[in-house]
This record gives sequence, C-alpha cells and structure tokens, in this order.
Amino acid sequence: EMRRRKRTMMLHRLMEQLKNNKKSVFNHAAQIIILLVVIKYFYDMINPIIKVAQYSHPTMDDYWMTTYVHEQWLENHSVLGFIAAAFRYAIGIYKTWDGNFLSMFITSMSPAVFGDYAYSFTFYFMFVTFCIGSLAAMYAILYRRFRMPLINCVSMALLFIAFFMNFLVNAGEGLYWWPGVANYTFFFGMFMFAHSMSALYWESHRKVFLVIASIFMFLVGLGNPFTSLVSACLCAYEAAFTIYEKRTAKTLNWIPLACAVVGLIVVVAAPGNKSRMPIGHLSVFETIKGCFVDGTKFINAMNKPPMYFYYGMTAIISFWSFYGCSDGMERKFKLPIPVSVLLLCLYYASFSPTKYTQSGYYGRVLDTNFFVMMTMFTIIIMYLCAWVALWLKGRFNKAAVNYVVGFIAVCTVILSVKTLKKPDYLNTSVASMAAGALQFGTVQEYDRILDERYEELVNSPYWDVYITRAPYVPMFYHDDDSSRQAIADYYRKNVIIAE
Repeated sequence: EMRRRKRTMMLHRLMEQLKNNKKSVFNHAAQIIILLVVIKYFYDMINPIIKVAQYSHPTMDDYWMTTYVHEQWLENHSVLGFIAAAFRYAIGIYKTWDGNFLSMFITSMSPAVFGDYAYSFTFYFMFVTFCIGSLAAMYAILYRRFRMPLINCVSMALLFIAFFMNFLVNAGEGLYWWPGVANYTFFFGMFMFAHSMSALYWESHRKVFLVIASIFMFLVGLGNPFTSLVSACLCAYEAAFTIYEKRTAKTLNWIPLACAVVGLIVVVAAPGNKSRMPIGHLSVFETIKGCFVDGTKFINAMNKPPMYFYYGMTAIISFWSFYGCSDGMERKFKLPIPVSVLLLCLYYASFSPTKYTQSGYYGRVLDTNFFVMMTMFTIIIMYLCAWVALWLKGRFNKAAVNYVVGFIAVCTVILSVKTLKKPDYLNTSVASMAAGALQFGTVQEYDRILDERYEELVNSPYWDVYITRAPYVPMFYHDDDSSRQAIADYYRKNVIIAE
C-alpha cells in the first residue's frame, strides 16, 4: 500500500512538472515571437529617422548660443578651453537670461562648433541617451521592481522608444536640432536613468545606486523646469510609496529627493529668469485650472489612432506577463486607483511652468509634455493591468486560460504592427515623412544647398558674403530662419541674406 501511494505521488509530481514545463515552453516561445515582431517594427520605424540625421544642419539658436564657445575653439583648439568657455557662458546666461544652467552649458557645446558636417551627432547623441534611459527604466522598474519577465520588458522598451520618436509633436526641435535636444530631449533619457537608479537602490539597498541616483537627480534638476518639476514630484511619489510598502523611512532614502529639489530650486531662483518673466503671471488657482484644461486638450490631440495601438499592446503584454508568465515572486500592486490618479496629476503638472509664466507652447515644450504623457500613461496602464491580472489569477488560475491570454497577446501585437504599417496610420509619423523625403530626394537637395552655403561662409575670401535661405525645409527639421546678425557673428563675416 505504501509503495502504491509513493508511486502515485511521484506520478502526480511528474505530471505537474510536465504541465509547468509545457507552460514555460509556451510562455517563452510566445515572448520571443512578440519580441521579434517588435524588433522588426522598431527597425522599420527607426531606420529612416536615423538615415535623415546625416542631412541635418545648424539653424537659428545654434548660432547665437554657441558663438562664444565657437570663437574659443577657433583660437586654441583646446578641449579643456572649449569646456571652460561653455561653463563661463552658462554662468553668464544663468545671471542674465536663463536659469537652466546645465541645459545652457550643454547647448553652448553644439556639434556645429566643429563644423556643419559634425552636426548629425545631434541625433545620435539624443538617440543613444534616450535608449539607455528607456532600457534602464524598463529593467529597474518593470523587471527588478515589479518582476515582469525580462523579454517582455525589452519589448515594451522598444515600443516606447519607437512610438515616442515616431509621433513626437515637433521632431525638428526634439530630434535634429541641438538646442532642442540639449535643453529637453537629452534630459528625458537622463530623467529615466536617474529614476531607474533610484528604483535599483530601493530594491537592493546598495549605496552605489543611491550615489548615482542622487547625482543624476541633481543634474536633471539643473535642466529645463518641466523635467525638473516632474522629476522632483515623481521622486517624492516613489519615496512615499516605498515607505508605505516597507513601513520604514530611513534618512538615506530621502537624499535623491533632496537632490532633485535642490536642483529645481537652483533653476527657479536664477537671477536671469526675471528678464524673461512677463509682466504679471497667473495665480496658483488659475495655473492649476489652466493645466487641466490644456492637458486635456493635449491628450485629445495626441491620442491619434496609432497611439491606441500602443496602449493596447502595452495593456495585453502587461496583463499576460502577470497572469500567465509570472513565477509567483511578482510585487503586489497596491492602491491602483490612487497611484493612477497621482501619476495623471503629475502629467498635468508638466504644463504648470508654461501656464504660470504665460509663455508659449513651443514645439520642444510640447515634446516634453508628450514624453511625460507617454511615460505616465505607460506606467498607469501597466499598473492597472498587472493589478487586474493578479486579482484574477488569485481566483481563477487555469493553464488553459494562460494559453488563451498568451495567444491573444501574440495575435494583438502581430495585428497591431501589421495595421500600423498601412498608409493611413503611417502618414502622421516621422518615419513616413523621413522615408518620403529620402525617396524623392528632397532631404538630399536641402543638404546640398546648405553645404554650399556653409562652404561659402567658411572659405570665401571676401568680407561680404551673400547667402540664400533654403527654398524648402523638410517638415522634420527646424525652419531655416536664422537671423543675419547671428550668422554674421558666428562666421565673422558681413552676411547678406538674399530674400
């Protein structure tokens, strides 16, 4: 009788192991299929965006914001002198015009200083830093903190990068224009990297992550006030939520938040900000009201049909990750509604610097709002879907349901990607505009005209130099509206623009 019971128990364990192995094989196969589909979509969308980067040229603020550093470079060709000149320029701007110290420091070191042919570095610099920040955030927050399967984390990171760069409000200012990249887009990647280091510290309690997080929180704080404000608020959210989860509040845990706040104060309190402030500003109540009004309008404007596919893919991957792919070690998703409301409020807060100062919604500013919207909406969707998945899993956990959900996830991603490649959905994307410009040669012609203008400005032996504006500027580049005086100061010529 004992032997028969042992054989029955062994057979039962063997059957359970086979079921688990079968489930594991299915999950890994489905995750890999989704990843391969996403990689193909990522490549198709990013490839033309990368190709047109080589034809970008400096314009407008590139000249007057880098003239001083350019002169120092021409005089001594010293890297240290180049950096020192940028630092002196940033201090001067901080005192007289703009409090975004680190933004101005980086902006003054434009690749255009080394010649127009080096200007394509603008996009590559932005692309690499943004990808590093996105992948670090997905690893630290989704994988380490919330225990989402790593392959699915990579898929979500690639989707986030592809959709952000494809449907940016103003690619000309956010992807290919150095003042827009150095002031705004670069700090998006730094923002995600800083908070990923903070998340890794909360999970591992290793001091090295605390130090890195604190340094980068401070540096983000020294950037533009939009990213600085959102970063400080999100850091406060993270600290409060983690203390709520772990019921502890160590002094060290507040250091990243303190660094973020100090950086923000340094920017806001700059003497130079007074010269840019309009006469009078909105009250706090009017600012809050205006943020909700403008933020809601922006959501309606930016949630184009392609974005619904992004939200749908994010939702199904998140739901399946925590319902069928999790190993029982996933983090509990507490307070889903309060967390979602707070993150949504954080999105609306990104409009407050513009509303309070009554300044304009420039393309680069709207790019910042779009980044915050995508980031907050991605976290909200993931959090809510994970909470629902774990709630259902605790009450209705069947292997057959896992297979159905996994199959739906694979089909959803494949059909979404296939649909997004149709002309009706591609027309509004940066990739479509870039591919069209490459195909018809308009971007190459634009590059040829500006190359000739650059050679004339640099090599002409005459004091008076006649130049013309580009007759056509591709939609994904910044307008060729540089002032005559700015170009003249930069190249040390008497520039005459033939209108």
